[in-house]
Amino acid sequence: MSQLKLYDPSHLAPQHGLSSDQCEPVVLSFQLPRQTVQSQRLLDTVARARALHENRDCPHCGRAVIVPIELRDAILGRGLLPIPGTATLVGFRCDHCVAEWAAT
Repeated sequence: MSQLKLYDPSHLAPQHGLSSDQCEPVVLSFQLPRQTVQSQRLLDTVARARALHENRDCPHCGRAVIVPIELRDAILGRGLLPIPGTATLVGFRCDHCVAEWAAT
């Protein structure tokens, strides 16, 4: 747990006629988040890689010609092009037998 002191009003007490007990500093405590945004992205990346690995073969024909099906919500880079691997993975499609299934 960390502490953050915003300001010290004790130097204002004589100017405003406040007693010393009214100017006691208040300590605000706060908890830092356990997972940062970067660690959450890493977990999402690992989960995506695991899903791609587990669905590398078609469950219907057994071929390895699988294409991931993604939403159009990818993060855009500097050139306004989608960054690969940042879109939401919703399913898979086999290019051989055209079977589709949801991502698990």
